[in-house]
Amino acid sequence: MYISVNHLNKNLGVDETIARFFVDRKVPEDSVFWKNRLLYVGRGNGYISIPVYYDILFRIGLPKELLLEEAHIHFMEQVMHYAMLVEFREIIFPFQLQKIKELLANRIKNRSFYDELLEYLSKPVLLPKGRLGMTVPSLNRADVFLFILCDLPLTELQMDQAIAYWYALHSSYLLMDDIYDFKMDQQEKEENAVIELGGEQEGFEKAFSMLDENFRKIKVINPSLSQYFEESMEGLHDLIQ
Repeated sequence: MYISVNHLNKNLGVDETIARFFVDRKVPEDSVFWKNRLLYVGRGNGYISIPVYYDILFRIGLPKELLLEEAHIHFMEQVMHYAMLVEFREIIFPFQLQKIKELLANRIKNRSFYDELLEYLSKPVLLPKGRLGMTVPSLNRADVFLFILCDLPLTELQMDQAIAYWYALHSSYLLMDDIYDFKMDQQEKEENAVIELGGEQEGFEKAFSMLDENFRKIKVINPSLSQYFEESMEGLHDLIQ
């Protein structure tokens, strides 16, 4: 499925320059995350969330020339590569952390956050610690992406905002995916936030409540994206009827 610049800009509120950069970007070679993909931003929340989150970083004050700088984007793509290797169980999580540490050598812009993130991610189960993590462990499964913030010159205020909006945004994508995949994940005993929230009616009610709260937070920074998410909720409700 082709995701257009117009869709990202008009429907999701993504800055046009940021949207065009990612839509037009060549698919990285030898990347497991983009393996067999013809488009950089294609169907799937994991792909769409990249320009959406970079737009949020722009909205909190980071200049586009830093966000879209080639060396930084290449680093982000390598993070996604190793994250997918873990997803496919081709490498273990500690090995992923070691490879990312090597990639960040001599590049760290936020040493204190780097140490904070590394300590949080080094735990066998990702539970809330300070400003990192959510109480539902499966909603923390993509937090390795936060290493991109170690490669950007954020102020402490911007870091707090970037982390808060990360959890509002990405937990929404994960919750929506888990609602769609609930039956399959339940049968295959896969990680799923709805199951962790109680399963069936209880889990769905809590998931929708969390989504509502996330959309209220996102509305502050990107009203168009919040509206798009709210409209998408209708299909999710229909799915579980």
